[in-house]
Amino acid sequence: MLIVQSKSTDVYRNLAVEEWLLDHAEGRGPILFLCVNSPCVVIGKNQNPWRECRLSLMEQEGVPLARRISGGGAVYHDEGNLNVGVIVPRTEYREEKQYELIFKTLEKFGINASKLRKNSLAVDGKKFSGQAFSFRGQHVLHHGTLLVDSDLKRLGRYLGSEIDGIETKAVASVPAEVANLSSFAPELTVGKLSDALIETFGEMYVSMRVCGYGSDGIVPAAELWPMVEKLSSKDWKLNHTPRFQVKRNDQLLEVEKGQIINFDGAPLFEKWLKGNQV
Repeated sequence: MLIVQSKSTDVYRNLAVEEWLLDHAEGRGPILFLCVNSPCVVIGKNQNPWRECRLSLMEQEGVPLARRISGGGAVYHDEGNLNVGVIVPRTEYREEKQYELIFKTLEKFGINASKLRKNSLAVDGKKFSGQAFSFRGQHVLHHGTLLVDSDLKRLGRYLGSEIDGIETKAVASVPAEVANLSSFAPELTVGKLSDALIETFGEMYVSMRVCGYGSDGIVPAAELWPMVEKLSSKDWKLNHTPRFQVKRNDQLLEVEKGQIINFDGAPLFEKWLKGNQV
């Protein structure tokens, strides 16, 4: 068993570490990965960022966009949000067990939570967590957000469509009323919740050893940085978007891999959009 707590708040670094752990999970037993990110918006692998978040506002305010390797919807991260990832062998994966980890932990603070629709968790019908999954090789990553004391006003400002009229088969986020867990248990903090999750994880998986990472830690820097570069690249964040159509200025645009394929020269949609704002 392995527990990894990141000291970094860089979303790209933390996503890279999580992916590395998934790729190198063999022989490590169940893995718990905890991290907190500075303000950012993270979308699912198969989502359209122009439909899921307000990119222009985010750029103005220095809030980065990230795309994860799992499915699911768009989420806002900040220092009041705890990210929890569990990696287990595919043969041992049970979706309900990962929810049980969260539910048992929250019970220690007097909070009774339940599933909301397919992949969300809620208290009294108010969503505090989005969950997603990635199956790779012989292992599964099940991860999600836990809103503890997040800035919900900023969440509402950044999540939403940048432009209207996008037609696509890309996965769409499902709107829901959200709430912080601290509104149900005022004493709760990200630190207390992290400690409680580690305790519950140990109870559920019997034994553990705690390990951190850094330049001389669990993830070799030579392997980590190429992954960070990929995850932070516009090619991954924007051009990985599934094909879509959108009508702008009476023009129907066909966009594939970030390029407008029905225009001469196949210009990048991102650059075309900035030069043709209405």
